[in-house]
Amino acid sequence: MDNNSVLILISVVALFLVLMLGMFGFLIYRLLKHQNQNNLSLSLPAEVDKSKLHPDVLERIKTVEKFRIKKTDLFCPVHPDEPGETNCAICDKLYCKTCIRPFKSLYFCKEHLPLVMRNDWEEVVTIKTSTIDPEHGVRLFDIKKVLLERDNLPTYVETHYKINLEQDHIETYLVLFGIKENLVTLKEKLEKI
Repeated sequence: MDNNSVLILISVVALFLVLMLGMFGFLIYRLLKHQNQNNLSLSLPAEVDKSKLHPDVLERIKTVEKFRIKKTDLFCPVHPDEPGETNCAICDKLYCKTCIRPFKSLYFCKEHLPLVMRNDWEEVVTIKTSTIDPEHGVRLFDIKKVLLERDNLPTYVETHYKINLEQDHIETYLVLFGIKENLVTLKEKLEKI
């Protein structure tokens, strides 16, 4: 065999390998895509006996399932075919642009907007936040959620900024507001949480 024949043979074999790898890659892509479409959940298959799993594995599965995003969390609860765009400042549900209205630089759903407009709201607590320790701010939003879901006490959080000229930076404060008539109850609940 001369050099040209060897080069042609190598080229044909290389082309064949590239085509095979491409087809193999395409098949894997299709298989994974099909699997993801049919199985969006991270839960265990029905045939797995949970009693035989290690307790740490079960705990991890529970943790993952808590944070799994459901389609209902991404779409408007009133119009399930419309994607949610903005959260209500009171109930934190995601609503489409038809179901949410701005008021005082925040957004409220049609259920809570009249509540905000008809009541006097007062500051319940103010927390200074920082990038070093963001847990304080996150905790305030968790408390707000508990107050609404467990105690049926609507609240909302506003972000306030203050320019500190002496230290040349902007300070951020989260202010929890509640209905004036509920102020005493809210403060009592905050002490217990």
